Amino acid sequence: MSYKYLLIPGRHQAITQFQVSHLKELLAREDVERGAQVIWAVTSANHAGTQRNPVSGSRRIGMIEAVALAEDIPSQSYRITNMTEKPDFSHYVVESIRLESKGRVMMTPDNTLVICSTKDVAAQYQAAGFSIDTAEYDESFEHQRGPRPWDVVEELIKSGPQWRSSAIVQEELHPVCFAHYERYGLGDDIVEIFQDPLIDSDDGDITTTRDYNTYRQAFEDGAIRKVADFGQYVLPGRILDVGCATGETLKILAERPELFESDFYGVEAARPLFQICQQRKDNNEFGTANIFFYQRNIMRSSLFPHNSLNTIITMALTHEIESYLGRDELKSFIQRMYDITAPGGVYINYDVVGPHNKDQIVYALLNDEDGDNPDTLFPDFPKEMLAPFIRTLSTKARFRRFVKDFRAKEGDVMAVSYETIDGKEYAVLRHADLCDFLAKKDYANSWHSEMHERFCFWEYADWVQALTEVGFEIGEGSEAKQNTWLIENRFAPAAKVFKKVDDLLVEVEQPVTNALLVARKPS
Repeated sequence: MSYKYLLIPGRHQAITQFQVSHLKELLAREDVERGAQVIWAVTSANHAGTQRNPVSGSRRIGMIEAVALAEDIPSQSYRITNMTEKPDFSHYVVESIRLESKGRVMMTPDNTLVICSTKDVAAQYQAAGFSIDTAEYDESFEHQRGPRPWDVVEELIKSGPQWRSSAIVQEELHPVCFAHYERYGLGDDIVEIFQDPLIDSDDGDITTTRDYNTYRQAFEDGAIRKVADFGQYVLPGRILDVGCATGETLKILAERPELFESDFYGVEAARPLFQICQQRKDNNEFGTANIFFYQRNIMRSSLFPHNSLNTIITMALTHEIESYLGRDELKSFIQRMYDITAPGGVYINYDVVGPHNKDQIVYALLNDEDGDNPDTLFPDFPKEMLAPFIRTLSTKARFRRFVKDFRAKEGDVMAVSYETIDGKEYAVLRHADLCDFLAKKDYANSWHSEMHERFCFWEYADWVQALTEVGFEIGEGSEAKQNTWLIENRFAPAAKVFKKVDDLLVEVEQPVTNALLVARKPS
C-alpha cells in the first residue's frame, strides 16, 4: 500500500514542534508516495471565541499555511464546519473535503493514512477501514510521546497574560505558530476567553439549558415593540447593542433615515446567537448599513475606549448579569456603560423589573384548575420529558415546583409560607418573588435555564438610584412599564394577589413588568 494523502483531522488551535517533526518523518517513509500531501482538516472551523475553539477557523488555516510554507511541507487545508457531534464524523470529514476540493482530493483507506492522537476519533476512522498513525501517543494510547497542540494551549492559559515567557510554550509551540499568535494577539485572546466568568460552557454559551429557537423568536417578536418605545432617543454616530442576540434591534434601527450615517456594533457573548448575527450579515439582511458583530463579554474586552459611543443599548441583558455574575458585577457593568458613553451620549436599558414596593408581603390565591395537580412534582423521568410535564401542571402545582427549583443551585431560595383563610390556601411571599414566578412560569422549554435567572431583583427606583450614582442623568422617556399582554395572558389568569390591611385582604393592582431607562451622560 502506498499513501498519497496524510489526513490530520483536528481543531488545530496550535501547531507544535513535535507535529512538524513527526510529519516530516512520515513523509519520508517508504510507504508514502513522493509528493504526498498533508491534508489538514480544520474541524469546528465555524466556531471561534469559545473555550473549546478560542481561535477562529480563518486564523487557524492561516497558521497552518504559514508553518507548512516555512517547513516546506506539501499541504492542503480545508474548513470543516460542524455544529454538533456526529456519529459518522470520519465520513463527514472525508466527504466535506471531496466536495470542497471539487473532487481533486478523494481519500480512501487505500490511499490515505490518518494521523490522530484522540482515541475515540481514531477508532471511527479505523472502523471505516483507514490505517492510523497515533502521532503524540503510542499505538496503545497509553504512553504520550510528545505534547498535543491543546496541551500547549492549556499551558498558555495557565501562564495567563505572561504566556509569552512560558518555557513550555516557547519550546513546544512551533516558532511560526508562536509568531502568528503574537501577530494577531491570539494568545492574549485565549487567556481573556478562559478568564471570562460569564461563559459557563466550553462551546461559548451563557447557559447549556436554553432553548435558542424559543428564545430567538421571543426576542425578535419583542424587538419591534421595544424599539418603538425608545427609538426616538437613539443618537446617531457610534451605536452599540450589548447582548445583541440575533441583531434584530440593530436591523430595525439601521432602517431609520436619521441613523443612516451611523456605525452599528453588536456584541454578543453566546456563540449560537453570534452565529445567527453573522449569518444574517452574510445574507445581506442589514443592507448597506455599517454593521459589525463581535463575540465578546463587554466587561472582558477593550473594543471601545472611554467616551467613545453616542448610544449604548441593552435589552433583556442586565438581569442576566445580576443572575449569573452577581450584584457587584452588575454595578461594575453600569459603571462601564458610563465610562464608554461619550459626553452628551445616552445609555438605554430596557429590561424586566420588579414591582413597585417589591418587598411587600402579598397573599397569592393560585389557580389550581388550569392543569393537573399530581402527588409528585419531581417524577423520575428523562430530562427531555420535563417540558411536557411542566406544561401539564396547574399554576398552583407549577408554583410548588418553581419554589424548589428556583435559584436552588445559587442558594438564593424564595421564602414562602402558606396560610388558609376562609377555607382557601394562599401562598405568602414577597411581591417580587411572586412576579418572578408569574413572569416565567410558562417557559417550559427553558425551565432549567430560567431557574437561574432572577427578574425582579430591583424595582424602578433602584435602577434610577444605581444609574445616577455613577453620574448618569435620567432623561425623558424613562418609565416603569406594564406589558399588558403579559398581564392579561400570564399574570391575571394564574393568580389573584392581595395584601393585608388591618387584617383584611385587599386586592393588589397588577404590577409593572419592565423598565425603560434613558440615561444621559452630561456633556
